[in-house]
Amino acid sequence: MPSVTRKNRSNRAQRRESVQAELLGAVESLLEGGESYTELSVERLVAEAGLSRSTFYVYFEDKGDLLRALAEDVIVEIGEAGRRWWDLPPDADKDDIREALTEVFRTYRSHRAVFGAVVDTAAYDQGVRHQFGALVLGLISELADHIRTGQQEGYVKQGLDPDRTAAWLTWMAERGLNQLVASASPEESEKLVATLTDIVWNTLYEGTR
Repeated sequence: MPSVTRKNRSNRAQRRESVQAELLGAVESLLEGGESYTELSVERLVAEAGLSRSTFYVYFEDKGDLLRALAEDVIVEIGEAGRRWWDLPPDADKDDIREALTEVFRTYRSHRAVFGAVVDTAAYDQGVRHQFGALVLGLISELADHIRTGQQEGYVKQGLDPDRTAAWLTWMAERGLNQLVASASPEESEKLVATLTDIVWNTLYEGTR
């Protein structure tokens, strides 16, 4: 009996992932087309995704619940891209960091519509705001660990406060992605990633490598 229960839970989890992926595609398509997440109805979402209304409510309580799930997916993807920077070897140079940050930009731009909806909805939805804040705090914690490790091993500047430096860099990047990168042309995006690379390099690594 336990094995059957585990199998059923596994099947449900897989189905939820599939439904969520279909809804993510639908949300991004509708938002990129100029619609507002606030004004989208569940009926509009499921029609775009090719799902039934009942299927939606099997896995999600409402639009806010869906957006919290999508926010987690998007932030996790951005975090995975960020780890390409944090996991660079101690002798990584400025070009290596720029390449890693370029991947963060690419990941963000591929989901900018959902990310923008999360930021907008967080202004009035406490659940989305809490979820988004918690996810960003996780990224701050990982960056702070990178700074501490770098200071211990000598490739990050001494004297920096790891937690506060990580918080400034992360929230600055979050605002910059939302306000500057979301609508930037490919050429402008290249300039923005170069500027962010300069900021990160000068703040953390200049003179240590």
